[in-house]
Amino acid sequence: MFSTEELDEEKIEQQLNCRANHELRIDLANALESLPAHYLEVVLLRDFEELTIAEIAERLEENPPAIKSRLHRARELVREYLLSPSTNGDTRQKTEAQNSSRRAL
Repeated sequence: MFSTEELDEEKIEQQLNCRANHELRIDLANALESLPAHYLEVVLLRDFEELTIAEIAERLEENPPAIKSRLHRARELVREYLLSPSTNGDTRQKTEAQNSSRRAL
């Protein structure tokens, strides 16, 4: 589930910078969609609604360390998704394929 290799920050920066801004946005949206619900929930509350860890913990009736852990794991999954070889290809083709498969369901 989680990669155990060391992350090279310079390599990460280079990989993300080589993508067009709109492609990176699409990849980020796809990465967020791929998260399990309990991870997506804390990412949305923290990064989009800008709630504090304490506020999220109170809202979800969890303890703050559990929220911190869940948020960390969610961000790791998003990072792995963005850095995976499958997301470095043609984003438009992948998005169209995903949309087609959703319509088929």
